[in-house]
Amino acid sequence: MSTNSNISIKTDKGYETIYCHNDGYPSYMYPMLRDWYGTEERAKALVALGDASYIEKRLVPSRDSDHHFDHPEEEVCVFYHRDRGEPWEQVKPYIYTKQALCHQYYVYIFEDGEWHVYINGVEADDYSEFDD
Repeated sequence: MSTNSNISIKTDKGYETIYCHNDGYPSYMYPMLRDWYGTEERAKALVALGDASYIEKRLVPSRDSDHHFDHPEEEVCVFYHRDRGEPWEQVKPYIYTKQALCHQYYVYIFEDGEWHVYINGVEADDYSEFDD
């Protein structure tokens, strides 16, 4: 069973957002985003690749890797367009308002230099509960 989430970065136009199909629960996703995508540059790079099957520590596979959806390289994200060949128009990041964004149960927003976790539209108040 999958745990879906939205991953967003605040921009001057709104919240640039992608969908992630797996492992969206905070005990996995929050530490992953905080530890591996905790800068604006890394957060933007993650969202720029569009909707994802799942998020891992690395965005880019090794040069000699045969990374794709059916044969993912260990610790490398899997994206719908790059790794499954889905049409970009269907999986590209979209701009949402914060209210529209929070229709997903788990939402992660990079804003003001850090990741924020929203569960059912409400920001979590104790992030320590998400640490391993």
